[in-house]
Amino acid sequence: MRAWLPTALLSIAIGAIGQLLLKFAARGNGSLSLFGPGALSSLGRLATSPYLIAGLVCFVSSMLLWVKVLGTAPLATAYPLVSLGYVLVALLSWILLGERVNPHQALAIGVIMLGVFMLGRG
Repeated sequence: MRAWLPTALLSIAIGAIGQLLLKFAARGNGSLSLFGPGALSSLGRLATSPYLIAGLVCFVSSMLLWVKVLGTAPLATAYPLVSLGYVLVALLSWILLGERVNPHQALAIGVIMLGVFMLGRG
């Protein structure tokens, strides 16, 4: 096994969790107003959301781990693994948020997984 692979997978998983945390922040903030009346209070609520802060921590952590991966892994091999984040976000969204995955999305997720598998074999 490639020594950098567990770190890459951890980075991808943390990034996917960060996406879910941002979704929770958006849902908990109601309608986000970026312009006009109420924009400052809306942005203030969002900026102090624990979900937003945790999501940002996840993204920074994911990025630092990814930089570690790039120190040893060939970019052409490692970078396609990032697409596993799409798969993980779809799965977690289905499980934790009750979002639906239609047959076309399921097929696309399968194609992504097949592509990552094929790249790993090469």
